[in-house]
Amino acid sequence: MTFTPTHVLVSRTKETPVQLVAGAKGYWLYTESELQTGAPPAFEMRPKLGFYCRGQQVVGFRLQPLTQKAAAQPQAPQLVQ
Repeated sequence: MTFTPTHVLVSRTKETPVQLVAGAKGYWLYTESELQTGAPPAFEMRPKLGFYCRGQQVVGFRLQPLTQKAAAQPQAPQLVQ
């Protein structure tokens, strides 16, 4: 499976691109490193219950859809002569 970010997991101090994958109880939130190494996802989002990290409910997180601008690859700056 290739990493294709669909959302951004936002905490109080950090924004992490994630890919949502349907799971048994809700959605798994995979980061790029988790997909590349084959590790299980740390975060899970359960409808009406909120976010869980390794089975423990956590607060202070929200999920935002990835905008087209953020999904685009960064381009090299143009030099003005």
